[in-house]
Amino acid sequence: MKLKILLLLLITFQGYSQVSVGPRHIGKSKDFKGGVIEKFKKTETIFLLSNIYDKEEYEKILNDSWNVTSFKIVDLEGFNIENYLSNKYSIAQLGGFKRIKQMKSGTSTSLFTYIDFKVYDSEKIFEKLDKLSPERRKKKRESIINDNSSNIARFYIFPKDDFINTSLSKKMSEIVNSLYTDDVFFNYKLGFLKNYFQKINNLIKNEEIYWMYEDDYLPDLKKLATHKLYIPSYMNIKFNGWTGQDSEADDNNIDDIFKKYEYQYEIISDDDLNNRILDNQELYYLRYVRMNAERFLQVVNSKTGEIIYRNYITGLSYKIKSKHIKDLNGDIKKALKGK
Repeated sequence: MKLKILLLLLITFQGYSQVSVGPRHIGKSKDFKGGVIEKFKKTETIFLLSNIYDKEEYEKILNDSWNVTSFKIVDLEGFNIENYLSNKYSIAQLGGFKRIKQMKSGTSTSLFTYIDFKVYDSEKIFEKLDKLSPERRKKKRESIINDNSSNIARFYIFPKDDFINTSLSKKMSEIVNSLYTDDVFFNYKLGFLKNYFQKINNLIKNEEIYWMYEDDYLPDLKKLATHKLYIPSYMNIKFNGWTGQDSEADDNNIDDIFKKYEYQYEIISDDDLNNRILDNQELYYLRYVRMNAERFLQVVNSKTGEIIYRNYITGLSYKIKSKHIKDLNGDIKKALKGK
């Protein structure tokens, strides 16, 4: 099914954090301008999400995770952002962008995919649009809307390598169509989304800035000394940065990474983990997202969505290595000592 792409080319901000709440998602963290959060809290949030799940399924997880604003699930097909450009609405939207970089060795193309939360200054937008001729309005519409929006939050969605490879040669409109119609992500399951929404909801309610360049942990990390850490099965796929391909699923890949982990862990199927989250069971699981060469490791409480550990990893490698799990060991020990 071909979707009418009416909004999604507004994607020009380049964010690099797995979960971010703040007015910007790149560079240095900063506080929201006065009144922005208050404005957001008074809106109805319009959610535009992949149609691989039904509206009723999204409503169920949002009823369990989202109360900072009222909300509505809207289908992208036929969606026109100008119908929602008022102080009554905010928008949470699945989207992405390609970054093309010219280098001496050639052209490098990177793909970023995420769910964004924004509010819009409708007064300024329509003031500028109304001054333009129909032809100029059509050409400038996207940039004017985007330039007069305020970032609230964002979290990354981890794309599968076959989608990345096919998307690099496609137009952005074709990529967006796949985002909304195909199962192209590792961590796009209802339970995983519920935990993301819980965390962002609570951060916004408490008006907290959350900056994902930071490596830190909460005192609850000490519970991993006596509680099993669950590893989603999508981590058994190893990415080869030279070929740009994922390996065949193999649990030995996880065992190799965790050979230096000093506590209990268990590999769990993505579906089983998703169902346990939806059943409101409490366990601790590792959430891994790779966005090009940037990697994000988090330990998440499945019941609350709280992130009790986070490690932001950069460098030339595309892999999680046993040394990164050794870092987790060290922080568990520090948490046990109350440090």
